[in-house]
Amino acid sequence: MQVCGVICEYNPFHRGHALHLERAKSLSGADYIVCVMSGSVTQRGVFAHLSKWTRAEMALMSGCDLVLELPARFSFAPAEEFARGGVSLLDRLGVVSHLSFGCEQEALSALDDAVQIFREESPTFKEALRAGLDQGLSYPRARALAARQVSGRDDLDALIALPNASLAIEYLRALPDGITPVPVVREGGGYHDEALGELASATAIRAALARGETELALSSVPRPDLLRAALDRGDMHEEEALTQALLYRLRTMSAADLSAIAGMEEGLEHRFLAAAKTARTRDELILAVKSKRYTYARLSRLCMNVLLGVTRDFVRGHAAPTYARVLGFRREAQPLLRAIKEHASIPLVTKAADYDRADPLFALDVLAQDLWSLGCASPDLRVCGRDFTTGPVIL
Repeated sequence: MQVCGVICEYNPFHRGHALHLERAKSLSGADYIVCVMSGSVTQRGVFAHLSKWTRAEMALMSGCDLVLELPARFSFAPAEEFARGGVSLLDRLGVVSHLSFGCEQEALSALDDAVQIFREESPTFKEALRAGLDQGLSYPRARALAARQVSGRDDLDALIALPNASLAIEYLRALPDGITPVPVVREGGGYHDEALGELASATAIRAALARGETELALSSVPRPDLLRAALDRGDMHEEEALTQALLYRLRTMSAADLSAIAGMEEGLEHRFLAAAKTARTRDELILAVKSKRYTYARLSRLCMNVLLGVTRDFVRGHAAPTYARVLGFRREAQPLLRAIKEHASIPLVTKAADYDRADPLFALDVLAQDLWSLGCASPDLRVCGRDFTTGPVIL
């Protein structure tokens, strides 16, 4: 049995994602595609626009056979931990033979060089990295420039800074010997491209929805009926919905409490506490703290850590997934489910109510979903416990 894994967010699922799944299956020769998908929180450090079950159904309708939830501990972590968490979950299934990921065409030639440099971390690289950080550069920028210096390639820093390339590098670094990488060239709009079209990005689709251009957004996804149904029932999270909750947390925390939050380093807690006194929105808060050294993405993830109470000790104590939560599957994939149950080193959870609620990783997933629901567009859906009342999507 050949099984190809994909680590994804699908926020929302669009035609470019469907094309990737098609090519991943073809290039790998896989019998099944397994998607490890972010649940309620995405890598940008914000809640997903659509529910994890809606996004799972979209994927299952477009070439995926099984959708598993990437625990929140990893879903909004920095790229290295995001990739390591997803790869570890796939590896622990015991059946995955390939991992496919998208990457910009121009970055493909840079992947091997970057992976080798980051794995070795030679004295020259470390010295260049330290010099960049001492100049006040952000860690990603300092690392990219150090890699360029070590490699002798003038374009390396620009190439590895591309959104899909940076994740591709982390996937390759985390990949065990038994899983074969299958890069697929990304087509259509770039990760941050807000232009709509046949292969529009998730960013563009979310932006169109925010502007009220619903029909344009619907025209950019392979299953507009599923997106329309979610919008009609109000089963979507409004991005600024929990701004007041975040500001409340910050305005009632001490500097000592805030310093224990994962990623809160170099006195950042004081900058956050000061900014929280006057910020009216999440964006205002982040922009008040942002500098050349601290990127918007890093600060956004820090905000989510604050909201969910994710501490440095929690992150250190939970380095890998402890279960594989099923969000949905196709009936034709029953042989795959049986193989996973036979070979996996972690439990396959098909019914959340039967799993150990004391598992800290699982408890964080439940909390993330409960807060996601609190920001739901429909008041009727702002309830706790949907993890225990919503079963896997079965097609």
